[in-house]
Amino acid sequence: MKRALNPGAVVGLCLLAGCGEGAAPGAFTDTKTNAVLVQGPPMQDIVTEFDKALSCMKGKLPGRLNFGVGVIADNTGKEQYADSGSGKFMTQGAGDIVQSALFRAGVTVVNRRDPNIVLAENNWGIRNIKTQDPVDFYVTGSITSLDFIPGGGYTLGIAGVGPRERQNRILAGLDLAMTDAATGRVVANVPLQKQIYEKEVGFSSSRFFDSTLVEADLGGIEREALQAALRQMLTYATFELLAQLPDPAAVTPCRALIGTADAAEPGAARPHAKGALDAALKTHDLYASTAASAPEGAAAPQPGAPQGLAPQAPASPKDTRPNTPEVLKLVSEVTVYASRSIAASEAAGKAGTMEARIKSVDEAGLNLVLAVKSLKAAAAAGLHGPEGDAAALLVEQAMRLEASARKALEDAGGKAAASTPDPSAPAAPAAPAPVPTPNAPKQGGSGDPIP
Repeated sequence: MKRALNPGAVVGLCLLAGCGEGAAPGAFTDTKTNAVLVQGPPMQDIVTEFDKALSCMKGKLPGRLNFGVGVIADNTGKEQYADSGSGKFMTQGAGDIVQSALFRAGVTVVNRRDPNIVLAENNWGIRNIKTQDPVDFYVTGSITSLDFIPGGGYTLGIAGVGPRERQNRILAGLDLAMTDAATGRVVANVPLQKQIYEKEVGFSSSRFFDSTLVEADLGGIEREALQAALRQMLTYATFELLAQLPDPAAVTPCRALIGTADAAEPGAARPHAKGALDAALKTHDLYASTAASAPEGAAAPQPGAPQGLAPQAPASPKDTRPNTPEVLKLVSEVTVYASRSIAASEAAGKAGTMEARIKSVDEAGLNLVLAVKSLKAAAAAGLHGPEGDAAALLVEQAMRLEASARKALEDAGGKAAASTPDPSAPAAPAAPAPVPTPNAPKQGGSGDPIP
């Protein structure tokens, strides 16, 4: 026996299902009319629970010391795959978060996140790169772990009716370090981890009323935002790095602004970088005084050099003649080849297969050889001035990144074609940082921006 459909029941189900006004924007909009955009909550500043402690650090560190941020990479290796594509679980902008935290702490921050604009302007001759403030301390590190901890739960049903509950965790870890730029000594370090919590609760019912099946399912999920939790970790880690530099008594009021439930274990040992600030101030003031007293045309003093031993250029008049069009053409070739080498070295670290990695390293090595040859030709043709400085620095950066990418490939079991630049190739005249030979000691971390 068939039953007639009850119109009231249909209307009720439609209201529950969200018909009419509850439909998604554009579902019933004419094809030639713009759909009404949904307006969500308003924008707001990003504030973490550790911002008050960071703001408390203002004045605790000398303002004339410069802080920078190098590479803070996602080294978890975890990706997620879906029908619409793939992506990383963890943020790729950790370095920018740390830079914002440093700025909020009131220290002097110099931008080392992207040196390409300064190098380009120096190469074009509209800015002298020697006017850049040197870094005294810089932050590097990585997001080191992301573990999915198995959870648990229960489901209870009696006559088709009952509740359910389950939960799981994610464990994220990172390591940050503060380095003295003059000596390369790590003066502060913070290893940190946090569990990201998720819980789901619900209630379901599935019963027959006469011959009609009625189903109902209610529930909800509460979960910490993974990237927001990571921002809090990075903010707290930045505070800890800064707090390890001055005398511990000076930062005690700032530590009091952090709840023990959201920070390190109560009573945990916190190291103190004793003498690091005094050494950095001495080096900074020595560099500033030497640079101010150096005659025009003198080479920039090396940070950390003993007093009176800062290298000086020969007392010869500064060459103010412009470079010839032939030299500038060679400089343009150096810029193109070195930039391609840098891009290929960076691509090697992101390659998904060993074959693609080897291809990128080979491309980086080939372009590096061409860049060094062009630089050698430009030097022989009389390259000098800011153009020579920029070209030498760019090639030096390309050599460091190519060597780092090649070593990482060899550590992974791969082997690229031998394409080592000619070690006899000289740097451009008057360049403050001559192009090093492959065996020369490196000044920065593997693939990290050189502060």
